[in-house]
Parts: sequence; structure tokens; C-alpha cells
Amino acid sequence: MNRPSFARPGRCAVVAIAVLVVGWVVGVGLWGAGRDTHEETRQAHGIQAPQGDLPAPAGRDLDSGELGPVVQEQLAQLRAMPVIQPDPSLSDRVPAEAKTHPDLYAAEFVRVLLTQDYGRPRQEHLAWVATEAGTTAEPLIVGLVPPELRDRLPVYSVVAQGDGPTSSPIPSAAEWARLAALGGYTTVTDIRVSEPLAWSNAVEAGRVTDPGVTAREITATITMHTTAGGATSASRSSVSLTADFVGPPTQPSWRFVNVVLYTSLPEGRS
Repeated sequence: MNRPSFARPGRCAVVAIAVLVVGWVVGVGLWGAGRDTHEETRQAHGIQAPQGDLPAPAGRDLDSGELGPVVQEQLAQLRAMPVIQPDPSLSDRVPAEAKTHPDLYAAEFVRVLLTQDYGRPRQEHLAWVATEAGTTAEPLIVGLVPPELRDRLPVYSVVAQGDGPTSSPIPSAAEWARLAALGGYTTVTDIRVSEPLAWSNAVEAGRVTDPGVTAREITATITMHTTAGGATSASRSSVSLTADFVGPPTQPSWRFVNVVLYTSLPEGRS
């Protein structure tokens, strides 16, 4: 699948939620190199390592003295984040048949993730993400995230703010409330799924140790519907989301691990 063109007027939010920017993630973060940055704003957030920070060798944990201050701060944010409990009653939002194949699951997961009704509690949407969450010990995915924090990573990766309240797949609580006051909701169309080249290269090089993990890039069009002063409006954005997933044989069915990269480019308003 061809990557959609981003050389259009507008403000593009590029949100790298790269877990310590290690392994295959570095390749994903480089796909936009060389583009005209006058038309976009690049935003990095989540847990990212300065160049040179790599996962500890197997069997050895890195102590805080070996981590840069940025990484320590981001890990502190992850540690301070409250644990969101899963809600089994929400598990049917992704059809069972979609959980049998990574492409189907990636498409359905992103469809539900980005289809947001701001009149409903934000916490409910976070609980759904927690319900779909899976874990892995794969170093190329979890990087320097301590084992005791990895269960928080799925939710953290969809809410961590880069630059502004809408710079993550799920907006901040304040932005959610603002959109609720406008009767806001989103619809998602034109979903397409592909395997990132950086990930397939890592697999071919034998760098992936967990046979159940994979990565997918999902592109889509989001339409935001709002009402103000009795007038309704709709604004469209092109989005691209790269995420890690875990499934057979590690998990019985496909689950969500974390968002690696999220980009959003406004297209127009009607």
C-alpha cells in the first residue's frame, strides 16, 4: 500500500510514541525524513530514548544511572499513570473473527479506537483499550520499559500528549469535555493496513525473538462532527497509525500492545 501524500497545506501532528526509540521503531521514525517541515509540526511523546539508549542485555536490568534524564522522566510518567482496569463487557467491539488475523485485527482495532463519541465517558474508551491489551517481553517492542510497567503501556501509548490536547489517538480529558459540549463525535473511513518495511526488515534479519508479535501501519480518514450555535460542521483529517500487536502462538488471539507512531493531517472542513 502506498503511503498517502503529506505534501499538502495544513498542520500535521506527528506523534512518535516510540518505546525508547529502540530496535525497529527507529526505522519507522525515519520515513518522513527530508520532507518540508514548514507545513507540519513534528511531535514526539511517549517513552523515547536519546540515541544510544538500548535495551539491557538479557538477564540484566539497567539501573537509573544508565538512563538519560528524558527517559527517566518518561518512565516516571508511566509509573505515575493510574492503572486502567479492563471491562469484559466491551470486548465485543472488535468482532471475534477479526481477532484471528493481524491485518483484520489492526483494521478493526483502529476503527474502534478512532471512532469516538464524546458524549460518552472517556474512561469507558480507555477501559476498552485496556480490555484489548496484550503484553510481550520482546526487546524490540518494550525497549527499556520495566516488566512491572508494561501492563500500563497500551493505554499510555494512546493518551500520552506530545504537543496539544489532540496530539494523541485519544484526546486529553479537557479536550474530550470540550468536544462533548459541542456534541462531537468522529467517523472513520478508508481504512488500509500494511506491514511497515522497518518491521519486516527486522524480522528477516532475525532480530525479533517473540514469534507472536508483529507491527502494522494503518491509514484512515477521520471526520469530526460538531455542532455550535445551531450549525453543524464536519472536518476531515488523514491519519496514519503504526502499532505493535501480539497474537498466536504467544497469545490465543490478536491483542494490542502499543502505538508507535501517530500522524494526523487536516484535510478540510464542510
